[in-house]
Amino acid sequence: MLKPRKDKKPTPVDWVEFITDENHKLAIPCGSRFQVDLSDWTGPPHEGYDESSTSRWLGTKVWPIEDAHSDTNVDLIGKGRSDSCTCPSPGSIECVKHHVNDKKVQLQSDLDSAFGKWRFNEMGEGVSDIWSSEEQKRFDCIVKMNPASEGKSFLKPAMECFRTQRETILSYYFNVYVPRCMSNKARAGSRIVDSDDDEEGEDSKSSQKRSRADDSISRKAKYARNRYLTGIR
Repeated sequence: MLKPRKDKKPTPVDWVEFITDENHKLAIPCGSRFQVDLSDWTGPPHEGYDESSTSRWLGTKVWPIEDAHSDTNVDLIGKGRSDSCTCPSPGSIECVKHHVNDKKVQLQSDLDSAFGKWRFNEMGEGVSDIWSSEEQKRFDCIVKMNPASEGKSFLKPAMECFRTQRETILSYYFNVYVPRCMSNKARAGSRIVDSDDDEEGEDSKSSQKRSRADDSISRKAKYARNRYLTGIR
């Protein structure tokens, strides 16, 4: 008699580790061998062809705005930012936030109404503006108490705690929490961004995880190459 198959519960994904791990990203094949050669259509149009009905699938043009005056930007491209700035503490968190905000304001001015239609106002650090400092601290605690490394998920406890929509929770997690974790690790001089260090409270567990990560560095090059040859990097 066959035993009923037990459905396996999906393992929660450690998104910080997934985002920073280049080995899990799909490679995009380039070159003539991967391009389709389509010849120009020279025959008569299809009998059911209707240009008015076809154009509706092309969407609505949002930007650039018709009849809108656009100043030409003469800034050089490709050189990147200057190594120094006039901020009191160059390279500090406040300095980075200042420059990011300046570019955001400039982008909003350039895009005008398209900035909101494309929902750029709902991206980045600005998402934290609708969260109080106390709510942000509680969210941090929930994530740390439900580490993905132990097969747990923070989403359900967070929704029960804040009584808000799933979209709002995930938006804060990916736009604020994850970048902050990565930024803190980068500023601490860590070679490997390991989100488990933020979820674990014991130093021994953290050091063991870092040790395992260091041991796997030598194997990653070969592993990444093999996955790239099969279409996955």
